[in-house]
Parts: sequence; structure tokens; C-alpha cells
Amino acid sequence: MNLHHRARLIAFTLLTTAATLPAFACRPEAAAPATGVPTVVTVEVTRLVAPAEIQSTDDATISATGASALPATASAAVAATATIAPPAAPIEVTVEVTRPPLGTAERPVQLLFPPTTAGAVIAQRAEPLVAALEAATGAEFAVGVPDNEAAVAALLCAAPADTIGFISAAAYTLAHEECDAVAGLVARHDNGLTWQMGMLVTRPGAAAELADLAGQRWAVADTRSLPNYLYFRAQMAAAGIEPGEVVAQPEDTSALLALRNEEVDFTTAVFVPPVMPLDRQWVFGETEPEEWRVLGIAPTRSPIGYVLVAGEPEFGGYRLRDARARLFDTTPDIFDVTRILALSEPIPNETVVFGADFPLSLGRQTLATMAEFAASEACQTSLCSADFYGWTGLEPADDAAYDPIRLIQDTLELEAADLWAELD
Repeated sequence: MNLHHRARLIAFTLLTTAATLPAFACRPEAAAPATGVPTVVTVEVTRLVAPAEIQSTDDATISATGASALPATASAAVAATATIAPPAAPIEVTVEVTRPPLGTAERPVQLLFPPTTAGAVIAQRAEPLVAALEAATGAEFAVGVPDNEAAVAALLCAAPADTIGFISAAAYTLAHEECDAVAGLVARHDNGLTWQMGMLVTRPGAAAELADLAGQRWAVADTRSLPNYLYFRAQMAAAGIEPGEVVAQPEDTSALLALRNEEVDFTTAVFVPPVMPLDRQWVFGETEPEEWRVLGIAPTRSPIGYVLVAGEPEFGGYRLRDARARLFDTTPDIFDVTRILALSEPIPNETVVFGADFPLSLGRQTLATMAEFAASEACQTSLCSADFYGWTGLEPADDAAYDPIRLIQDTLELEAADLWAELD
């Protein structure tokens, strides 16, 4: 059966979703484009009309205008036709609206920061970055400060072509799992590293392996820390090891002192690898965490405050940087009465994350500009400022580096809500 087309011109008034993004999701302190201005879009809607509908209309016209001129039998036939005609089937119409191009004033690229400090500070510190990005790309950028990291991740998923988030490694892992968000850059801290690690510390000779810690008292400064607690908790769970009492401590140094004073049996704290002799690199999985002990020389404090073994690294010595170094002045025997039993895997630092549908060309320009900006003097009043992130640079991110977080989540059977609760 042939189908006939009828076209109608319909005017739709709608609000552009992308323009309202900062308004509904971000704090009022954040810089955001003006919203609420309606855009009138005219679209052509075409529907298919069955011949039966046309026939029904024609019959109705005949009945209204010429039924009196027809024979009685013909009039009856017309009436019958009008009575038994089926109702018109519902018509489904799809309307496609063209959004403004990304990077315009109506639809700027969204830079989303969790509220790690006051919103006014974030807005001020982000201004030099926005200026650098706009100058390099020709696109417009806007800063948003959602309520928390979960809200940033939700926006990366809700507007994957418009958003860039500055979030923790764990938040990236969840956003990647939820909507394929992409890790672009990872932050380098003032220790020169793009990752964090934890160390599990015991007294000398107290334990040779994790299994020896079953039922033992554990001093922990932060039970939400991925490298210093959750990673080791997952390792023990995978091995069927159940530790004893977990003793909360205010900070790493307190936990180490509790171990030294025999109040607990082991502790976990921040591990930063030593600066190696003569520009050698410390490599995870290859270099021993306490390689310096083979020299048989006790650590000493240098005149400028470093904890050294056998002198400065440029002269063949080691500079110690793990959490015990902070106790050395008040507790000079801290390295003598403790030993590192195990290390966590490296956990990446804060990560610059792109929505899954972010345009490739603009994404590459943005990555290059951010990396260059982080290495410049301008960063000292922006991302690298001590009252903001305190970064010393940005380096390319690798999704595989986030696998230790996925291992923690899987081993401890943490749902996304559980991990968000740990981060909150």
C-alpha cells in the first residue's frame, strides 16, 4: 500500500542543556557562563499518514457537503464507511536539535574541580590556566566547583563531550568504570613522583612475611588511605590473613612511635624512595626499599636537614625520605628499631580526566597546553600554588597504573558507593 507524506512546521522553545551545566551542578563561587536564555529552534517534523486516514477525511467531507445529493443507499454507504474507519495510529516523532559548537560562549569547555579548598581560591587560581588554554586553543573555558568528587565524576559521565575533571586516582577509576572517562595527565608532586606508596613496618626480626601478622595489633593513621591501609588490607584478605586490633593514630609519625614503643606489632606509613647514589633511579619491584643497609652505616642528619647514609647522593650516599625521616631529630634510633616488611604498589596522584566523547583534536591541544603550563612560572600562581594543588608538573597518564585501585576494590568487594564513602 502506498504511503503519503504530510509535513508540518513546528517551533520548539528549549533551553540548551550544556549552557546550564555549571548552574545546576556547581557552587555559586565558580566562574560559569550566563544561563537561562531560551533559544528558539525551528525544526521540520515529517510524519507518515496512511491512505485510510485520507480516505476517512474525504468521506467525512462528502458526508458534510454532498450527502443530501446522493441516493439513500449511497448515503448509508458513506456513513458506514465513516463509522468503521480505524482510528489513526499514534505517530512517534524524533526531534534532533543542533547544540552550539563546543568552546563557544554558549557552550564553553567545563573545567571541574572538587572543593579541595575554598571556591573563591579555586576560581582565582584557575584563571591563569583558563587564559593559557583559551590563548592556545581559541576555545572558551569555564571553571566549575561541584559539591564533591562524586559530583565531578557524574558530570564527566553526563556531559562526556564537554568536561575535564581534576580528581583523585580513585575517583578516576570509578568514572572510567562508569562511563569510560579517559585519564589524560597525572600530577607530579614536590618529591618528583607521580605516585604515592605505603610501607608496612615491623620491629627487626618480628615478622618475615605477611602471614606472621595474623592476629597482630596494627597502628594506622588513616583507614581511608589507599596506599597506607586499604592496599595492605586487600593483600591480607587475599591471603586469608586476619590482623588483630587496628589502633587509630593521628598521623604516620604517631603510628611509628607506637611501634617503636611496642604499643603495637606493626604499622603502615608513607614510603618515599631514597634519592639514590650518583643519579641512579629507584625502581619499584627491582630496587630494595632499604638498599642502603648493605653499607652498614647508620643514618645521620646533614647540616641542611637531610637524613643521609654515607653522605650526599652526588658523592655516593643515600638521602632517606620515608615517614621515619621526620622523626629522626627527636627519635634518632627510629631506623634502628624498625624494618620495612612490604611496600604497596604505586598509586597515581591526582589526575586530569576527560569525558569519553571529548573531541580528539581539542583534547590533544589541551593536554599539550596543560603540560607546558604546569612546567612554567605561571603555574606557581595556579595549579602549582601551595594553597591549591602544589604540583610541580604534569605527565602523561597510563590507565594500567590504576590497576592497584581496581585490585583493592575487587578484593575487598567494595561497591562504587563504598569507595566514594572512603573518599568523602
